[in-house]
Amino acid sequence: MAVIHEDVAEIRASNARTDRQLLEMQQRAEMDRKDFNKRLAEISDSMGTLIEDMVAPCGINLAKAIFATEEAQTSFIRVKRKHVRNPGEMMELDLIAVGPTKVLVVAVKRRMDAAKAAEHRQKLTRLPEFFPESAGKTVCAAVVSIYLEPTITPFLNREKIYGMTMGDEVMEVVNLGQF
Repeated sequence: MAVIHEDVAEIRASNARTDRQLLEMQQRAEMDRKDFNKRLAEISDSMGTLIEDMVAPCGINLAKAIFATEEAQTSFIRVKRKHVRNPGEMMELDLIAVGPTKVLVVAVKRRMDAAKAAEHRQKLTRLPEFFPESAGKTVCAAVVSIYLEPTITPFLNREKIYGMTMGDEVMEVVNLGQF
């Protein structure tokens, strides 16, 4: 009988060790999952910043292509501006290029779709509230992504939004002169 009690005690101890190991593995898996998600978010953010960095040196040239009749005098990336009358509100622009009579405002996205392009167009209706110097100028909206699905171009044309993507060596306008 003592042997049976020893065997039962040994089985219980083994079960307790297994339960502890399983719990440790579950906790480790949960930590790994959270770490993976955090790193994935960091990579995603880095991709957006990478695309912005690719667009930044092209701002003046892209504006020149779009403006056609004038050159941009200034180009800024990652601009944040508080609302003139309501400092609690802020507008952030990925790229803005300003010419004598025109302003190019670019939204950069890792993946661009019609909804994001429409949101950018809507945002620009409030541009003069945050950038009073743009009042009275023609605002040219543009969206940028590493790759734009050809199916988005008709939407961009209808909405008069320029689409830009990576060309052979630099960013290029994919629908120039199509609207």
